[in-house]
Amino acid sequence: SEGYTSISSNTEFFEISNMGDNTAYLNGWTFTVVTSGGPSPHTFADLTIPANSAVIFAADPNGLSVYEDGMIYGFASSFTEAPTLPDDGAALHIMDPSGALADTVVYGNGPVDVEGWSGISLVEPVSGINLIIYHRGDGCGQLADTDQVDDWHERWGRLGGSTFCEDQDFSGQSVVTPLIGPTHGLLDVLDWIEGATTSLHLHVYQLSEPRLVQAMIDAQGRGVEVTVVLDAGSPGFWSDFDMMNQYGMASELVNAGVSTYWFGDGGVEPYAYIHSKVAVRDGTSVWISSGNWKAPSMPAPGVRGNVDWGVLIENVELAGIVLQQMAFDEEPLRQHISTASASDEPNGWTMPMAEAVDGPRSTAITTSVNGELLTCPDNCIDGLVELIGSAEDELLLSLQYLDMDWSWGWGDNPIFTALRQSAEDGVAVRLIINGAYLDQDVQDVVDTFNEVWNSSDGLDVSAIVMGEDDNVTKLHNKGLVIDQKTVLVSSINWGNSAVNRNREMGLIMTSAEVAAPYREAWFDDWMRLDNVTDTDQDGLPDIWEVPNGLNRTKRMLPGPNMLEGAYDADNDGISNENEYTFGSHPTNADTDGDCILDGVEVAWAQSTALDPTVEDVSPRDALLMADADMDGVNESAALGCDLGGIENLDDTTPVDNATLDDDGDGVYNSADKCPGTMDGIPVNVEGCSSEQRLAQATPSGGDESGLGAGLMLALMLAGVALAVGAFLVLRGIEQDAENAKDLITLDEAHHDALTTEPIDAQSWQTPVLDGTGSGDMTSEVPITPADLQRVPGWDEAMVRSYLDQGWSMDQLVEYYEEQVKAHADSTQD
Repeated sequence: SEGYTSISSNTEFFEISNMGDNTAYLNGWTFTVVTSGGPSPHTFADLTIPANSAVIFAADPNGLSVYEDGMIYGFASSFTEAPTLPDDGAALHIMDPSGALADTVVYGNGPVDVEGWSGISLVEPVSGINLIIYHRGDGCGQLADTDQVDDWHERWGRLGGSTFCEDQDFSGQSVVTPLIGPTHGLLDVLDWIEGATTSLHLHVYQLSEPRLVQAMIDAQGRGVEVTVVLDAGSPGFWSDFDMMNQYGMASELVNAGVSTYWFGDGGVEPYAYIHSKVAVRDGTSVWISSGNWKAPSMPAPGVRGNVDWGVLIENVELAGIVLQQMAFDEEPLRQHISTASASDEPNGWTMPMAEAVDGPRSTAITTSVNGELLTCPDNCIDGLVELIGSAEDELLLSLQYLDMDWSWGWGDNPIFTALRQSAEDGVAVRLIINGAYLDQDVQDVVDTFNEVWNSSDGLDVSAIVMGEDDNVTKLHNKGLVIDQKTVLVSSINWGNSAVNRNREMGLIMTSAEVAAPYREAWFDDWMRLDNVTDTDQDGLPDIWEVPNGLNRTKRMLPGPNMLEGAYDADNDGISNENEYTFGSHPTNADTDGDCILDGVEVAWAQSTALDPTVEDVSPRDALLMADADMDGVNESAALGCDLGGIENLDDTTPVDNATLDDDGDGVYNSADKCPGTMDGIPVNVEGCSSEQRLAQATPSGGDESGLGAGLMLALMLAGVALAVGAFLVLRGIEQDAENAKDLITLDEAHHDALTTEPIDAQSWQTPVLDGTGSGDMTSEVPITPADLQRVPGWDEAMVRSYLDQGWSMDQLVEYYEEQVKAHADSTQD
């Protein structure tokens, strides 16, 4: 491979590979840099490149060796005159001693009309990221040689990052334990750790589950060599609560003798985050998952939690592959790795008690498995595209997030393109996507699948927003099942940062027996319904559409060209939307079976409101009760099936959309609360797009979201003036859905604050203060070290600010614990 980076002259380098089976002698060869000012040839010294090897030539070989592995030669010692690689671009030639051109590349603003090159030059794949390394081909020996920029458009990296080229396939008899959360996970992993005898390696984004931490401490205590790599966290993105837990747990591990490292705590960073969730036990068994070692993804038995997929797999070949890659990120000499210390312990930190739990475990499967390890950013884009392309009949996606609008470097999003191609090839594609962070981007994905690919293009594609229930809080998964035989278990969110900038790992397993429980779980998620989820945003919740035979995935009906909510499916004179409001059946013209059409019953009920001589009857009662006026005689018997000549209510009179639907969104002007919607933008039953609804809900002229404003209003109604310390605890709440979605892709750690429920002004109880007041200085309440231990993370000044307002210490501890519980119950990662 060949590479180029530019941060200063000291980090300029290029690499030459000898792809042959014989030693390459460079004596007499020339390296020429061509700019608009002309060529600048530089003759190689007496150097050799071993067969099937590579050599890096660098301006500062000692400095570069801090970031890059391999054989590195300096410009000064390698050439008769040291070359310079211009920052703004150049053409680079390599010629043999006879003057024959061996290879050429043109980058940046270099001249493209040179020998050995055709077309445009190589430019940076993304903006805003420096220290980029360009790879030719896959960077692992597959080198296209068309002398065009496409040869360099397969892979790029950053200074100091890995270039894993070893085979990542595995096979053979394996013992596989599916871990499908929230039902299974915690107990199985605790047993797995307890079974460690020699070594345990864990790389995970966030660690806060005390039982798992204690299990690792116990393993270290009985002689197991435990190594842990954790993300260093992002102050300002992560909540104070998560930062405290991460550093507190790390200090506990360090104090127990566990080799503990921080990933990405400053300096030159080849990665944004370590977001992988992977562990290896005794060099023979691997754990990999979509969920972190924290309560939402590792809930105790009987506690609500995330839908996460994980796996424990006994396979020595796979364990060796994973360990080899983990070793790269366990080397403290690398610039993105640093050693954790006991001094990392936060002020006031106390490790939560690791309470004993018990319950059922998952059932292991012994079978032959073929598979592949995916590692981001090294091979995960190509691996995911190839995996999607392998589907022949069925592709079932279970994703926390799917981003359509990003470029991996050169060209459109290859993953989304692969999904489209799979559908065009006749594969049935189904998507379940998390609804906890529903915003315009998420809705656009759902609408693209349902309204465009399916309804308009006729492809066998469908997408739903997953609901929740008493056991499930949200979808945190990043997996898929293909053709009932292949399953992906991974940490890889399907967005830009995960595949391009994060350290991630995913495991592909091909075995019908192994895939079966994941496929069964997928269908459980597909059928899960709640009272609020409305996949197609037509005003009719999925839980009502599904049992009533309506379509929960498409809001527009192509025949009448109208919203499904405005359509009268059973021709009873009542639209589907009003059937939902009244509680009647949308495909049964006589819901209560009393021979009276539903529309007639509604019209009769409305007429009772105008007749003072009869009791008022609600439309709901008329539709659902044979004797709605409770006079002891059924209406059909007293008035006949036409209720004495009442005309059928018809709220679905055809309307000329050309004249009465000015913005062409399928919602008549009379009902359109958002006139002027742009063409092609999906809307709800009121004619409003997601962005328009957000604008209506968000106060203008400020940065605070509707959630934040609602919170502040509730506080004012309660008559409470929070101290600065309380505001700092709650400040993370004042974000909106767009920020939550971005954090899924970028750091995924701050959602505990984003999703904290706003305070209800009617139920919120103002604390009854003890009345000492800040002015009573003669009786100032002392703050002891024991007091501070009761509120870990709060310093004495913060505690004093509350006590001076009249809070008692017991009241303050109760308030603190409520905030901690709210944060712990509403995290996303």
